Amino acid sequence: MKMKLNWGAGVTAVYALFAVATTLFVVFAARQPVDLVSADYYAQGLRQDQRARALENVRDLGTRVRVTRTGAERVSIEIPPEQAASARGQITLYRASDARADRLVDLAVDTAGRQSVSIDGLAIGRWSVRIEWNAGGRDFYFETPLVID
Repeated sequence: MKMKLNWGAGVTAVYALFAVATTLFVVFAARQPVDLVSADYYAQGLRQDQRARALENVRDLGTRVRVTRTGAERVSIEIPPEQAASARGQITLYRASDARADRLVDLAVDTAGRQSVSIDGLAIGRWSVRIEWNAGGRDFYFETPLVID
C-alpha cells in the first residue's frame, strides 16, 4: 500500500522543523558568553566630552607620548619629563575580546617620564594600551594598539 502525503502534512512538517531549528538556535545563543566592552560603558559615554579634551591635550604635546616594546615581557611608557613630577593616573592593558583579562597599573613614572610595565602572562593577540593621567590641572588620554605574539 502506497501512502500519499497531502499538502497539510507538508506544512506541518515544515513548521515543526522551523520550530525545532529556532529552539536549537536560542539554546545555542543563550550558552555563548556575553562580555560587555566595559562594565560601566554608560558612564564612560557620559564622559565622552572630557575624553575628547584629554585626547586634544595629548595632540598638543606632539609625539612626546610613546609606548614601546622593550623585550618579550615588558612595555615602556613615556610621557613628557616636565609632567613627571605631577602626573597621576592609570595605565590600562585592555583586551576587547575578554573583559576579565584587562590589567590596571597605576601610573608611576620616574623623573624622566618613563615607566616599565610587565606584560608577562598576557594572552597572545591584540591589546590596547590606554594611559589616562592628570598633570598641571589638565587631563590627558593616550591609546595605542599592542600585539602580543
